[in-house]
Amino acid sequence: MLRLTTPLIRQFKILFALLLVVILQAGVAAEGSVTVQSPARDYDVAVIGGTPAGIAAAIAAGRAGKTVVLIEQSPVLGGMLSSGVIRLDDLYVESNSGVMEEFRQRVKTYHRTKLAEDPLVKAHLTRDPRFPWNVAEGRAWEPHTAARIYAEIVAEVGAVTTCFNEVAVDVEMKENRVTGVITQDRDNQGNLGKKQAYTAKVIIDATYEADLAAFANVPFRIGREARSEEEPHAGRIYTNFFRGVPGALKATILPESTGEADDRSQAFTYRLTGKDYGRPDHPYRIKEPPPNYDPAKYRWNSNNKPIIPNRKFDLLGISWGGDLTGYGTRWVLADWKERVKIERIFRNYDLGWLYYIQTEGGSPNIGIPDDEFMDNNNVPYRLYVRQGRRIEGLYTLKESDIHKDLRGNGLRGPLNPNSVAIGVYGIDSHNVQGPTTRKEPRSGEGAAEGTLHLFDVTGPYQIPYGVMVPEQHHGILFPVGISSTHVAMCTVRMEPVWSSLGQAAGVAAALAVTHDLELGKVPVSQIQDELLKQGCVLFFYTDLPRDAPAFEAVQKLSLLGAIANNDPDRFHSNGPSTSLTDLNKKAYRFRPKELVTRSEFARMVVKGLQIPLSITAAHFSDVPRGHPAFQYIETLYDYSTQSHRPFFDYEIHKETGKTTRILAYPDQEVTRAKAIKIISGLLRKKVQAWPKPDANLTRGEAAQLIYQQKGRGVIGSGVTTERVKS
Repeated sequence: MLRLTTPLIRQFKILFALLLVVILQAGVAAEGSVTVQSPARDYDVAVIGGTPAGIAAAIAAGRAGKTVVLIEQSPVLGGMLSSGVIRLDDLYVESNSGVMEEFRQRVKTYHRTKLAEDPLVKAHLTRDPRFPWNVAEGRAWEPHTAARIYAEIVAEVGAVTTCFNEVAVDVEMKENRVTGVITQDRDNQGNLGKKQAYTAKVIIDATYEADLAAFANVPFRIGREARSEEEPHAGRIYTNFFRGVPGALKATILPESTGEADDRSQAFTYRLTGKDYGRPDHPYRIKEPPPNYDPAKYRWNSNNKPIIPNRKFDLLGISWGGDLTGYGTRWVLADWKERVKIERIFRNYDLGWLYYIQTEGGSPNIGIPDDEFMDNNNVPYRLYVRQGRRIEGLYTLKESDIHKDLRGNGLRGPLNPNSVAIGVYGIDSHNVQGPTTRKEPRSGEGAAEGTLHLFDVTGPYQIPYGVMVPEQHHGILFPVGISSTHVAMCTVRMEPVWSSLGQAAGVAAALAVTHDLELGKVPVSQIQDELLKQGCVLFFYTDLPRDAPAFEAVQKLSLLGAIANNDPDRFHSNGPSTSLTDLNKKAYRFRPKELVTRSEFARMVVKGLQIPLSITAAHFSDVPRGHPAFQYIETLYDYSTQSHRPFFDYEIHKETGKTTRILAYPDQEVTRAKAIKIISGLLRKKVQAWPKPDANLTRGEAAQLIYQQKGRGVIGSGVTTERVKS
């Protein structure tokens, strides 16, 4: 793994810039030299990268009333979602929220109206809505559909100015603060043109490469860390994923997995979109193989079917398809001139993949789409950069933050109260080294290396705000190139997660500008409150939609650990394990309409109101030590006895010849009146009664009742940005 700060490069750039100024002032600039437009255009927030993360950031800041410039390298918005990644890697549709959910809903509406007669849309209408890549649910689309819908959403935010065909080539700084960005025009052929300057109070780097980290000398890492206690799947590793190694159980690590660190990246590709023309003599067949074509590098199953409307395919090929290893790190560290050469390598390799499909693959009817990327020879605008630089931030996300069995509770990753985004997709790394022979060995030389597909151990996880904030630099956030390890990035890298992080970055930027705060000093609780108002999910449930009355309350209480999420009964499902691939999804329900028990309410109210635990003894026969509510029931009892008006009820059972039993009835339902009595007693003030006091309280109502105390010195008042080193 490389850790780079580039101080010498930075000094060289400064010296070069000074020299250039002298030359220009002398009037002897070299022929064809490029100058920066003057004066610089000034905004509250400058977002570099029209990716889903960048779009969400721009929309969040723009809707908060800030002036925003959104700068995109291609002719369209959407990043990879409009350049070949034509489906949501969300796994659970309920995990989408915020701007990403707006996008999905608009795709869904478009498919059900304008494309209602498409055979695939019709077929998917009869499928389970939870089925992955359901086009009738807006979970897969054509590239031009994504570009148009994102353009519409951004256009509705009047405060956002969008610039296309520009790439970042440098930054402006004052000491360790990033104050501006220098961009340069770049057309579809990679030709660079004039330069522009933009200044802003906050810069958001939403590019896949996180180039601004290099320009600003923000320390970053690239490649893979070594195996460690927190990262048992880090470093060099051979697995049976995508291979079906005979005799190996699923999710098996194979011999010669040394766990050594290196500077290598997983495979990149052009995610070609294919179209079935229904005949072999269509004009979009490749007439001759591209340079360096080798059919031994590819495989294709001619039984593959279109997955998006208008008979279109996602031509993703992992071990024997479009994925190409060995160039990822070089791409990320290259400048835009060298990237032209690397783009050509990938384009030829991936067109070779399509040529193979049309010839030896037995699908001559498939070609590049006539109605996509029409100004770019029908090839996607962007190379699929699965991961780029990863900054050194206030918090470094690791495998143990995501793994449900290392530090999690067997169902979820560990609780993080500073969460500003969630993920549910499995830890998924494509090859770092592809197989070199069709008779692939189990492991070692010639075998695919670096592949991970850890879906069973990946739990719904939370991502704290600190991953976007550099340790020492000010004025800039990185919602894509976050502070994380390679293994953690292998699940974060999904566009729905990046979109959520981008929206959090936009909210944080707006708050920082409004209150004149450093980005690292913006209270996380304020970011969370605003995100929840925007319908963003910070803690994952499958039965708590954004329009549910208890949504905001349950989210905030869950961040405080006020709701138990490791009930042993939830480990039992209709599948072999309660994993992220279990569509039953019982394990991740909140159950808002079920009646709350005294046991559940005790935990909600103690942790929700942030009442310090206080236990003097084990008092209750039906709540012994080891009971999940023991410490919360005892805490209620302890505070109740200290009050002049005790508020916790229990019963003493005396029978002749038998031991006296003291009962708290943990499984008994809680009435509204009793809940009000307990809350009033804990807060030492009278809380307004709810109607129908004798009615039993539901779990959702209990959360709302407790959350109503927000602003009275409780509920998340102590949440701050943590500084945690990896």
